Amino acid sequence: MSDELAAAKATELGLREQISDLVHARTRAEGEAKRLSERATLPGAHEELAEIAGRYQRQSKTLATEIETLRTSLRSAEAELERLRAPNA
Repeated sequence: MSDELAAAKATELGLREQISDLVHARTRAEGEAKRLSERATLPGAHEELAEIAGRYQRQSKTLATEIETLRTSLRSAEAELERLRAPNA
């Protein structure tokens, strides 16, 4: 395996791991936002709960944007890896 091919594989793997981590973080943020939003509607709930829920919602949106950016990078990395694997590369 050439150094270039090994580097391309490492790049692809790294991107996949980053995407996985961000997807898990986004899922946690969405869950917390939902949980806190529901709690904020309960009688006697602190006003800050809705604000905190909003922060988690914004975090989730930010993570979603980053995930899409990394997915675009992953598609490019996959194309480069396939180019390097081609018989005439």
